[in-house]
Amino acid sequence: MRLAFVGLQLKRLYIPVLLPFILTAGVLLAGIVLEGNWSSGRIRVVMMVLTQVPIIASGICAAFVLNGDPLVELSESTPTGWRKVQATRLLIVTVAFLTAAGLLFLGLHMMRLWPRDLGWVSMITTVGGIFIVNCLVFLVAVLTMSMPTSSLASMAIWLFLCFIWDPYITDPVQQRLVPMIIAAACAIFGWKMCSDTERNVVKVADL
Repeated sequence: MRLAFVGLQLKRLYIPVLLPFILTAGVLLAGIVLEGNWSSGRIRVVMMVLTQVPIIASGICAAFVLNGDPLVELSESTPTGWRKVQATRLLIVTVAFLTAAGLLFLGLHMMRLWPRDLGWVSMITTVGGIFIVNCLVFLVAVLTMSMPTSSLASMAIWLFLCFIWDPYITDPVQQRLVPMIIAAACAIFGWKMCSDTERNVVKVADL
């Protein structure tokens, strides 16, 4: 039953699931093409920009899958529950983007094109960014149930990380540790709010 439910979600989310791997292939292809024409220093500057694309895309995809789908709205009147649908969708999209981000790092690391490469620990910059943005978008989606608002929130979170937080904290682990803890706490809060919503629906149904 659980596998069937996950399979149903995957069928509806195949585009957001495939997108991160398409983006990864595009960035790696760009690295291969530029490697023969540009110096490594110039390519790393380009990659510094391109490696932000998965973080932006993950937030927008999370906003898309968590809002405005009739299947999500109808779930409130079924035994499945709104919370289960939302959490499963968030997990599917996040895992897809995290997996693709790992492959992206592996490819660029092997080509020695990953910006500010400090070894495997450098992967936490992109992976942590995806985790932070998606967890916070989940909370915004639960609070507002609005795709435009959730999308704007994802962009605002990314802008904060990219231009305000990251430039002043250069160590990758310190750069992501505190925001990841805060984002996880926000996701847990959103999970509990979903539970409250389900209880309210049940109470209304019992009246």
